[in-house]
Amino acid sequence: MPLTRQDAEDLLDQLYATAEVLGNEIKPAAASLMIRDLRDYDRPEIEQALARCRSEITGRLTLAAILERMPTANAHLAANEAWSVVLESQDEQATIIWTDEIAKAAGVANPILEAGDKVGARMAFIAAYEREVAASKSEGREVRWWPSLGESKEQRREAIEQGVKDGRLPAPKVEHLLPAPEKPEDEAGSNPENVQAMLQQLRDTLNASNEQAAEQRRQEQAETEQRRAELIAQAEQRMAGGAA
Repeated sequence: MPLTRQDAEDLLDQLYATAEVLGNEIKPAAASLMIRDLRDYDRPEIEQALARCRSEITGRLTLAAILERMPTANAHLAANEAWSVVLESQDEQATIIWTDEIAKAAGVANPILEAGDKVGARMAFIAAYEREVAASKSEGREVRWWPSLGESKEQRREAIEQGVKDGRLPAPKVEHLLPAPEKPEDEAGSNPENVQAMLQQLRDTLNASNEQAAEQRRQEQAETEQRRAELIAQAEQRMAGGAA
């Protein structure tokens, strides 16, 4: 949700305070430009990024430092990373996890790649991908990751499980894409109980991965807030000492 006028004014004060905590100052014109460049991001995300700046960096506060600490600003893969995903997708056995922007740009590059011009395909892909990412950001669209399934069941399982662990795929929405466990060749007939047990074990693994990732994010946020409070307290003590 774009920033409101009140959000912008409040964040401007936080920019000044953050710069002061870091031991420097920022000019009004520069601060206003930074707020303008951040206007398409959500206020809570900007505030969290500023908190991380106060606890993680030293020296001058820059727009780049803020953006580096904003998840949505870095949710898209770099162009060369995205191109490696496209190359991997050429293997019909492989299951890949990609975004709408990568898939659309791959559609531009694939005919060139199939013609044997790998360099030209890469150049066409990067140009198309950067346009798609820029359009996505300007429209405020969230990054949507989804799997393109390959023929190999084993690779499919590994790719989807890794996508869940990386936080790119929500477990409940991709569980049905996982192949059913295969029975040993010498097993006579089907055993529904064994199949259900293995599926339940997989569900438990995916759920545990989600819970572990959520707990880690909660711990990181708590540590960031604690460090922020300590720095602000130190700054207030310095100001009080200077006033005295």
